[in-house]
Amino acid sequence: MEPITPFWFKQRQCKLEPAGNGRSFKVSGPNLGEAFISIEKGENGSWKATLRQTADGPELASAVTDRPSEQAAWDVAFELYRGHVIT
Repeated sequence: MEPITPFWFKQRQCKLEPAGNGRSFKVSGPNLGEAFISIEKGENGSWKATLRQTADGPELASAVTDRPSEQAAWDVAFELYRGHVIT
């Protein structure tokens, strides 16, 4: 399932491309660095969102959300990208 992008995503002319197992995507945009966001299901219904500079590189940032929906985890991943790449 491809995530629903946040409102600012199109405003920044960002692009989202699949990059792996269906839960990893490459994010890029004009005058922005390229990054990879991914999510994985944890224990007790939690989700972990991760930001990387390369597809298999070390984590630049990660966050855990206890909200049970997959889209909520993607929202966290997009915020990691916005917070570390755009600002």
